[in-house]
This record gives sequence, structure tokens and C-alpha cells, in this order.
Amino acid sequence: MIRQVIEKYYEYNVDIHNIFIDYIHAFNSIKTNKILDSLTQNKIPSKLIRLIKLTLENTTAKVKVKNAYMMEFRVASGVKQGDPLSSTLFSLVIDTVLKKNLI
Repeated sequence: MIRQVIEKYYEYNVDIHNIFIDYIHAFNSIKTNKILDSLTQNKIPSKLIRLIKLTLENTTAKVKVKNAYMMEFRVASGVKQGDPLSSTLFSLVIDTVLKKNLI
């Protein structure tokens, strides 16, 4: 289907811009400060930004292997997996990135 869309754009001499995102890698690679910058750029109220910042700072995790937990480690980037807010935060960051590069 993508090939057909590209062919039609080419046939009618219309510019087309494609973006392909590895969402698994992208979710895990967003830096916390970039998330907060994106919230500010999208005019999210400062009170909500402070609350979101509290949920993102000083986050730690443990990996469980065969009923035993490994050593705790600090999570410095990415959004929390399974957190209902994660998809919204990720969408705001991607929106900010796309707007910055297309304007």
C-alpha cells in the first residue's frame, strides 16, 4: 500500500515526506529533560509539568529472573512501560520533533 501511495505522488509530481519510527527504541531513548521541554513548548500548565517531572525523576527498576530480583538500577531515559501517561508524553515529544524539523 505504501508503494502505491508513493507511486501516485510521483505520478502527480507531488512532494511526499516519509518517516519511519522504531517505536520500541524510541520509547526507551527519550531523555527526561526533552520530555519536559516538549511539555513547555506545547503550553502544558506548569503545575502539570511539575507533577509529571516528579513521576519521571529518580526512577529505579529491578529485573526479575527466575523468581530472583537483580540489583536495582536507575532509569535516566525513556518513558515508563505500562504507565497510562507514557503514550501521551511520547506523542507530545514526537509532535514537537516533527514540528521543529518540518517548519
